[in-house]
Formats: sequence, structure tokens, C-alpha cells
Amino acid sequence: MTLPLRITLFAASLLTFGYMTVKIRDSKMRLEDSLFWFCFSALLLLASIFPQVFFSLSNLVGTMSPSNFVFLFFIFILLIVCFRLSVRLSQLDTKLRELTQQLAIEKLERHYNDESHAKRG
Repeated sequence: MTLPLRITLFAASLLTFGYMTVKIRDSKMRLEDSLFWFCFSALLLLASIFPQVFFSLSNLVGTMSPSNFVFLFFIFILLIVCFRLSVRLSQLDTKLRELTQQLAIEKLERHYNDESHAKRG
């Protein structure tokens, strides 16, 4: 791994870590959601400091070059994150639909109650 690439990875990991810290401090992101990005940042930091790890893992897995292994590894990680976000989005969509239905029922009940009070009075 070349020195400029290692420096870029090191800088990217520090920037990611700093950005997530600011977002948590500003309450724009939950700590649970940022945990992945902190781990991702740490992984980039390790890759920039100890590039031999990716060479060893590349040989272990059997990829042709370490760069192929790095791409494969990060694509796999991002697919996991994408799946997790899809599940969470589906859950939030279901909750939103249920809350909307509940609100509509409450408004309808309130409307009927107002009409019945108006007829009595």
C-alpha cells in the first residue's frame, strides 16, 4: 500500500470520527446509529497503520490482490448496513401507517362526538 493511500485512509478515518462526534454532540444522530461509523473509522485507521493485515487476509481468503479483498470486504460491510437500514425503514413505515390510522380514527370519533353534542345543545 502506497504512502499517499495510507495518509488518505488515515485522514479519512479521523474526519469520519470527528464528523460523527459532532453529529452526536448536536443530537442529529443517535449513538447506536453512529456505532457502525465509529467502527468503520477505526477499521480505516487500522488499515492505514497496519496494511499488512489486508495482505494477510487477502492471502487467507484467496483473492488475487489485497485491493480486491479491500473492495470485497467494504462492499460486504455496506451491504449489511443497507439491509439493516431497509429493515429499520420497513419497521418505521409500519409504525407510521399504524399511527396515521389511529389518528384518523380519533379524529372521526371526535367529529361524531362534536356532532352529537351540537344536536343535544
